[in-house]
Amino acid sequence: MNLRLTIFLSLVLAAANSTGLAKVSLAPAFTDHMVLQREMAVPIWGTARPGEKITVTFRKQTRTTTAGKGGTWRVKLDSLKAGGPDQLTIAGENKIGIKDVLVGEVWVGSGQSNMAGAVASYAKRDETLAKIAGTAPYPKIRLLKTGGRLEWTVADTNNVNRFSALLFAFGHRLHEELDVPVGLILGAVGGTPSGMWLSEAAFANDAACQQMV
Repeated sequence: MNLRLTIFLSLVLAAANSTGLAKVSLAPAFTDHMVLQREMAVPIWGTARPGEKITVTFRKQTRTTTAGKGGTWRVKLDSLKAGGPDQLTIAGENKIGIKDVLVGEVWVGSGQSNMAGAVASYAKRDETLAKIAGTAPYPKIRLLKTGGRLEWTVADTNNVNRFSALLFAFGHRLHEELDVPVGLILGAVGGTPSGMWLSEAAFANDAACQQMV
């Protein structure tokens, strides 16, 4: 490799590394179609070049902060009213726009493999679930699966059959009763002992558990 080419490649790599360090990014759970919890302060966080100024804008709120020595940053939005969709914008030396963001109820469904069982499978044995899923889309019900690439999905005709059946049935009823957007976060680990998903307080206060012991 000649000297000129070596110098050129060195400069390209240095520029690429510099750009990578400067690039503002969000934590993986912040994607298009996400749902933020209503009626509480909402944290937004990510990474950037240490010392970089970050501006976060949502609805009429604007928050600024500076990335710390480790490159992490975090802001909090004031309590939000249910509704949307809106866009979340994060700006530093680059700019990110998260589209179709709703505000409503956000619930976590955790447990074993039955919590992850898909609508398509359960609907074969449950007429009510099949009927509800068959009337999709539900644009204000969204799901975030953990354990792989994080991406919020809308309960539309293309995705609803891949939703957790238990979470979808719960989210649908919640959406009907409260008339607000519903975000569902699935965190299921197949084969784990059911007792591992109980808090000590819940175990102590459950008559059936105590009788079994």
